[in-house]
Amino acid sequence: MRSLTGESPVVAGAASRTDKFLQYPVMPTLRPAYPRGPWHYKDMHQLVVTYESTAEAVRAVVPAPLQPADGNRVTIEWRRMSEVSGFGPYTEVGHSVACTFEGKPAIYVFQAFLDSESPTLAGREILGFPKRYGEPDLKTVREVLTGTLNYGGVQVALATMPYRAVDLSDRLAEIEQELQTTQLVLKLLPDVDNHTPKVAQLIRVGIYNVRLKGAWGGPAELFTVPHVGCPVAALPVVRVLEGRQHLWDMTLSDGQVVHDYLETERHRMR
Repeated sequence: MRSLTGESPVVAGAASRTDKFLQYPVMPTLRPAYPRGPWHYKDMHQLVVTYESTAEAVRAVVPAPLQPADGNRVTIEWRRMSEVSGFGPYTEVGHSVACTFEGKPAIYVFQAFLDSESPTLAGREILGFPKRYGEPDLKTVREVLTGTLNYGGVQVALATMPYRAVDLSDRLAEIEQELQTTQLVLKLLPDVDNHTPKVAQLIRVGIYNVRLKGAWGGPAELFTVPHVGCPVAALPVVRVLEGRQHLWDMTLSDGQVVHDYLETERHRMR
């Protein structure tokens, strides 16, 4: 028996069931691991330590066509997300390198550690953020803002600076613009055969509605410990350049593929 369209009811029903499941943003379908974006971040507290590393270490983590910027500048930052739509509160440590892309300043994020599963999965699967589970913490201990990162109960990073010591209110517009510097990540997904890449893309992350509510400077210290599971010490600290604290809002939404490695390779092979 066929429907008025000439299609078998069994086939039509199967197609309908397939369409239903394709409406889910992500696995598992009974309760997707994370909600669709955009995600709105409110009152994000941030401790940022910028330091000089070695040229060899920086080159080892920066993929072409990116070029390390002058000075071998690396940033490690703690972010306490106090209110995030869809995710709730969580804490994250991000590790990035100052680069240039197509001759313009960019930030390449090469690793991140979070204490919450949902934003970890969303960041990896959608945009390609190199996120893993860790045990970051950001808190004020007496007059010192203290960022720590543990992995498996072992402390691998410690950053400290005086709490809101130097008010940078006169630089809010400048710093707000700096927070919107192009962020890039390398999205790598394997195919089901476990060794062939399915996705290999350089992604520009979409950050919108940035509103800097406060910024503070001051001296900072950073200590890292070598650890095979959490290699923050792979970019050693030569000298600390700057410490900053930010309080800000933003919206994280979509991304844009700016370089497709597999497509480039296919063109090269033709």
